[in-house]
Amino acid sequence: MKKWIVALIIGMLLFHIKPAFSEEQYDWEALNNISDTALQLAKQERFSESAQLLEYFAVKFDEIPIDRKYISLDHLRTITSTHKNALSIVEDEKVSKEEKIRSLTKFRLVVDAMVSEHQPLWGSMESSIMETFSQMKTDVEEGDTQSFQHDWNEFLALYEVIYPSIQIDFDSQRVKEIDAHISVVEDRLFQDIPESSRVKQLTVMEEELKSLFERVKEDEADPSLLWVMISTGSVILLSLSYAGWRKYRGEKEKASKREKNNQQ
Repeated sequence: MKKWIVALIIGMLLFHIKPAFSEEQYDWEALNNISDTALQLAKQERFSESAQLLEYFAVKFDEIPIDRKYISLDHLRTITSTHKNALSIVEDEKVSKEEKIRSLTKFRLVVDAMVSEHQPLWGSMESSIMETFSQMKTDVEEGDTQSFQHDWNEFLALYEVIYPSIQIDFDSQRVKEIDAHISVVEDRLFQDIPESSRVKQLTVMEEELKSLFERVKEDEADPSLLWVMISTGSVILLSLSYAGWRKYRGEKEKASKREKNNQQ
């Protein structure tokens, strides 16, 4: 039954294809829709169906002619690793629902970063990240080490979600600069330096983070968009053919049967 539900979702997307798209644009937009729907299904705790869509994403992704002018090897590795991680976590019954949603959100954002030129969804997390960072500075000024560690962990959890997307939208040197700041704060000696020095270090890092979001500020998506995407149960229909999905499932089942016969 679940397979038919997934097939129905996939088949209905043909009605939402924009004729003006070039073939390459269509493929990427379709991948964007797959990642979004996989997230929505997981939010409804339909993890098996979500995993099936992630598997189909891999099939469609491999079909896209990779233009080195459009996607670098680093970007390719980022998308691939984020996808594999999301699929592995979604299929793991021991992993919590929250962690599955987090891994799929990370994947959703990185695919969107490849598609979006002016309004990447990861920019919608600026408020949450910067508010947490501001609280960290307050913790240092008040000498509250326990609260600082709590807020630091919260910041890292949020930053981890957008990290692959930042790797897509910025050069490696820019990403390494943020990584270096994080390493300094995580060093156990950070708590031993004077308060003024810690605040100064955090202020420099804060400015670096602000600059990351700066490029999407002028034409930013609604700040609530990401959280609506995560929290609502609505499923965006995909622009993929039902026939294509049936072909994929059929080939997969044939391969499984051949493997069993070879083992006999």
